Amino acid sequence: MAAKLVLEPIRMHGFNGGVWKLVDKTRKVDLPMRDGFSIEAVGRALAGTGTVTSVEVVERFTGCVNEVARLAVRFSDSTCAGLMIGKLATGTGLAAGRRERAFFERVAPAWDSGAPALLGACELGTTDDVAPRLLLVTEDLGAIGYRVRGTAVSPAELAGAIDALASLYARFWDAVPVEYLDGDFDAESVTRCARAWPPELAVRHGGAARAAAAEFLAGEGVACSPNERALLEDILTAWPGQRAARVAAGRALTLIHADFHFLGNVLFRDHDPRPRIIDWSELKPGLGPHDVAYCLTPIATDDRPARDRALLRRYWDGLRAHGVDDYPWELCRWDHQFSLITNLLQALFQASLMWFRHGVAMIEAHDCRTVLTVPPPRGS
Repeated sequence: MAAKLVLEPIRMHGFNGGVWKLVDKTRKVDLPMRDGFSIEAVGRALAGTGTVTSVEVVERFTGCVNEVARLAVRFSDSTCAGLMIGKLATGTGLAAGRRERAFFERVAPAWDSGAPALLGACELGTTDDVAPRLLLVTEDLGAIGYRVRGTAVSPAELAGAIDALASLYARFWDAVPVEYLDGDFDAESVTRCARAWPPELAVRHGGAARAAAAEFLAGEGVACSPNERALLEDILTAWPGQRAARVAAGRALTLIHADFHFLGNVLFRDHDPRPRIIDWSELKPGLGPHDVAYCLTPIATDDRPARDRALLRRYWDGLRAHGVDDYPWELCRWDHQFSLITNLLQALFQASLMWFRHGVAMIEAHDCRTVLTVPPPRGS
């Protein structure tokens, strides 16, 4: 029987943030594991930069799928490279880490993405005794003044984010790199329903959403009202067919971030509305307005439909300014409404009643039920 290795925390102390061990659940034997942010690991990731002599974990970030920390790195010539961000992907988070590495190495060089620079990467622990781990080391945007705005994002920053989406997604409009056309590249992701290619995934992801809905309604979703349950059933029934109809021609698709939100992944610097964007592990072929819909959902306003339509129009105008001239406004609006429905399905995979109800509110505010029966306008 193959060994089943899992990470468990032993203790927490000082700036190093803790010590971990690998526990072999099959043989009941504890295997020591060196910290993923050790001098050896960071040195391997930064190979070619210089000999790493010290690594201090200045801060560890919570609420992440993988272990993320701010690192202070020093080299043998006594120079300090300053602060960096280390992301250690293990276990179920390893696939996401590999997707993000693929973005940095294959996509970012051809795309003015606004992403932090990748300083180095290496895969560790691929022996029988140690589970595989992937370490990514990137530029620390916080060290140069970028911060998460959360729901306090300003109108100017909202506009800057929308402009960034238009310029980024025009770059891969109907030209998605071949490696991202693999239907299994992010098959288990909570954002899987945002994936718009290949077409046959509509049925598979629709089935996964229905299974997640059953678990959701038996758990947190037990508090859902009859109207909420009826809406969910209508969506689960119609979504796969409408998604398949939308992408059948394979046109008006691009690479989307798929987790583009101001609560952690979109950062700004004071007096600069242009964002920097982190966490590219969910990148996939999709409908461009998906990210517009997703990022605006938690940002309250007195007149949401008018605000959101104005920013969607700004996005569409931005695409046209960057040379996308075969994407009708009517289709852009349909894609936005359909994306709001897809966002509701994501809440099922997250088992979140709060985000489910956010999704319902957005669907009602933008009259999205129509796209469950009305085919996408011509031009798709």
